[in-house]
Amino acid sequence: MSVFYRKYQNKNRQSVAYGKWFARAVTIGKTINIDELAKHMSEHNTPYSKGAIKGVLTDMIGCVRELMLEGKAVKLEGLAIFSAGIKTKKNGAPTSAEFSTTKHIDSVYMRARATGEFTRSELTKAGNVTELPKNFTDYGVNGGTNAPSNGGGNTGENTGGNTGGNTGGNNGGGGDDDAPNEN
Repeated sequence: MSVFYRKYQNKNRQSVAYGKWFARAVTIGKTINIDELAKHMSEHNTPYSKGAIKGVLTDMIGCVRELMLEGKAVKLEGLAIFSAGIKTKKNGAPTSAEFSTTKHIDSVYMRARATGEFTRSELTKAGNVTELPKNFTDYGVNGGTNAPSNGGGNTGENTGGNTGGNTGGNNGGGGDDDAPNEN
């Protein structure tokens, strides 16, 4: 098992790290959907069929969403704690009395905080980090044309890991909290 990366150079002239090189994780092949995950799970010495597993996963997704929208955090031990987050407008309200949800809240989003074997330290210990060859182009199935994913994009701001609304990505540059945006 490997976590693949490509190197990129920071091209943001206003950054203190302008011209420096960083790594960005890339994924190979297409994203695995719930049907494919259920099939994969059913092939791991389980008495449960693909259909039974898919049904449980589908119901779990709906229940996690429902509980999050009730203000609860849902912990799937060894994976993540899921909860709702709120993005407020940048300017805020001048006073508490003037605060309005319709005027001052931009969106509600899912937060996922890694737990167990998915924490940063555990993934770092278990991961075999390998540079993807420059000439590697088979990102899709059967020679497909899917481009590599950098896990959510490079937005130029670090949202504090997986607690700030972007549950997968290299915000700020290569996953390093002090690394710059490449733009």
